[in-house]
Amino acid sequence: MLQHEGVSYLAVAFADEGVVLRSKGITMPIVVLNADQDSFDVMIAHDLEPEIYSFHSLDEFRRAVHRAGRHNYPIHIKLDTGMHRLGFMEDDIDILGRVLHGDEVLRVATIFSHLSCADVPSEDAFTRKQIELFDYMSQQLIEWFDYTPLRHLANSAAIVRFKEAAFDMCRVGL
Repeated sequence: MLQHEGVSYLAVAFADEGVVLRSKGITMPIVVLNADQDSFDVMIAHDLEPEIYSFHSLDEFRRAVHRAGRHNYPIHIKLDTGMHRLGFMEDDIDILGRVLHGDEVLRVATIFSHLSCADVPSEDAFTRKQIELFDYMSQQLIEWFDYTPLRHLANSAAIVRFKEAAFDMCRVGL
């Protein structure tokens, strides 16, 4: 139904969930949010798109795509805007831009982050800082490209509470 209604992307936690969707005839882009090195070959075989959150995952996925003989494979760059779990830090942006600039193996489809407490009113100031940092970091990264990846930040709570977090897409979950 979501594919029929024109939703841009689906997101799954693990590659095997994406494989099941593909086996059921889903052809729309599917992002794997917990992409790990052991699943890269399976992801490529099923046209699943990984979240890339570190230089190590970036290098390993690039190698897997190269081995598969693919080009301009879509990836989704995760930025760390304050949750401090996964993602490129502000100090990484310049190096990341240099690494991805002109890359013919990978293509950044989206840049995103996660709002850790958008549903907690007492943390609204922190959430606003995350939104501001995401906007700044993602713009800095986009300057390295000759195309403009989509940006997404708003989770379910932010869709309702922080309109400024909408950017190009929103992630409806809960």
